[in-house]
Amino acid sequence: MSSPATMTLRILTPEGVILEVDALDAIRVPVAVGGTIGLRPGHAPLIAETSTGAVTYRSESEAGEISLHPGILDIRDNQVTILTAGEVLQTPDAIVKPAETDFDRLMQTLVRELNPQPEIENDQAK
Repeated sequence: MSSPATMTLRILTPEGVILEVDALDAIRVPVAVGGTIGLRPGHAPLIAETSTGAVTYRSESEAGEISLHPGILDIRDNQVTILTAGEVLQTPDAIVKPAETDFDRLMQTLVRELNPQPEIENDQAK
């Protein structure tokens, strides 16, 4: 009896299934020990801890990617299941970085122009 030539990827969160894709030829998952693990049909059973990062997958007709929080990877009988807290959504720069306003730029310019550094340089020259 030969093994199926494809895999199924299921990604589960406490809220439910966020992705289920059949007939995959390859899957790449970031693992906690560093790097990624490549999976092909017929892969040996495995349980591993995943790290934050992109899970990529491909079939003959499509390729995809989803970024996930850390979780648990389970591989059995060409069924690849990832249990995770959820998808890592891209965070807009406005949330990550404090918004720079015109006032902030003006203050930075004033500080640079009025910086007492020239007095320090004159003291060092004496």
